[in-house]
Amino acid sequence: MAVALKMTNFASLDPTLKQSGMTNSSRLDREVWTEFFVDMTAALAVREFELGRSFAEEAEKYELGPELLPEDLDVLGIVKMRRNQDFFRRLVLASYENKCALTGIDESSLLVASHIVPWADNKDIRIAPQNGICLNALHDRAFDHGLITFDDDYHVVYSKRLPEVARAALASFGSQKLRLPSRFVPDRALITHHRKHTFRGR
Repeated sequence: MAVALKMTNFASLDPTLKQSGMTNSSRLDREVWTEFFVDMTAALAVREFELGRSFAEEAEKYELGPELLPEDLDVLGIVKMRRNQDFFRRLVLASYENKCALTGIDESSLLVASHIVPWADNKDIRIAPQNGICLNALHDRAFDHGLITFDDDYHVVYSKRLPEVARAALASFGSQKLRLPSRFVPDRALITHHRKHTFRGR
């Protein structure tokens, strides 16, 4: 009976269940559920990466560029690209516990798995999580357009082309240093590449 009651307490904390269960879960119940759920999500993401990377690497050998695809195969190329991008997004967001690395925003619809080195520039690291940072949509846009970047200590660097009002707005609701994930820390060499080739510093 005690086990059944405990399970109903956990059920009340599970957002995927329509039936909410009992509502008298304790703080310990919530702590256990949170720890298990977060760890499980991260562990599944890591396992998915380990299994999916070898498959993706093998598939890349047979990838055709869009200009080489026959017209009736365009859809196959698009589907493959979207699957890889979705895989990359889920992996990066899980490593950052589904929170923006600068603002802490935790609404998934506002989060982007930002590529440090753009998708089109290097196919060998397209789905490598060390090439990703979880950012909110606005900071992602600024990062993608080279209006912000990061130094070797992961502090934000603003482009001189960024108008003062825009710079002040970006700085006002975010940290000036990336919150690093427990795994898949952004590769400093890739950050350097972004500063040299994407960032519009002057």
